[in-house]
Formats: sequence, structure tokens, C-alpha cells
Amino acid sequence: MDYSIKQDSGGINIKAKVTESQQQQLLEELQKCAKGQCACPSPQYEKLQSIEISQDATGVSVDLKAKVGQTIDEADIARCLDHTATQLKGT
Repeated sequence: MDYSIKQDSGGINIKAKVTESQQQQLLEELQKCAKGQCACPSPQYEKLQSIEISQDATGVSVDLKAKVGQTIDEADIARCLDHTATQLKGT
């Protein structure tokens, strides 16, 4: 899985490129994150106001919006994505 992370005024935007066979699994993992039930080694979920997930032919986009007064740690999000990428390698 290749991904990019961009910080914006309200949070972080993630673009992840995955194979077609990995896309559904990635969406399932991200849905767990949106519910606060993922296995990512991060406390960043507590800082989030919202998570918006969309997909297209090449991968998945995720918009993370921070709660007022909170800052999302980009490096910690990268660790979560690396963790998720490791889980996807089996597919």
C-alpha cells in the first residue's frame, strides 16, 4: 500500500493506493477506525471530530477532522497506516 498524508487547516487528508483485492479489506479496517475499534497503536482517535472515507478505482481517501483545540499527529497516523499496510500484505 502506498499512501500520502497532507495536513490542512482542519485535520489530515490521506490518499492510499491499494490493489483491487486489498481495497475492500482496507475499507473494513478504516470503518473499524471510524468506530474506534481498530487495532492501530495510536491515541489519535480521541482527537477526531470526524472521519470521512471515500473510494475510487485507484484506492481510498480519508479525511480526518480534528476536534476544536486538538492537533492530529501526522507521524502517529503514518504508524497506523504502516500497521494497516502490514495487515493487507496477506491479501
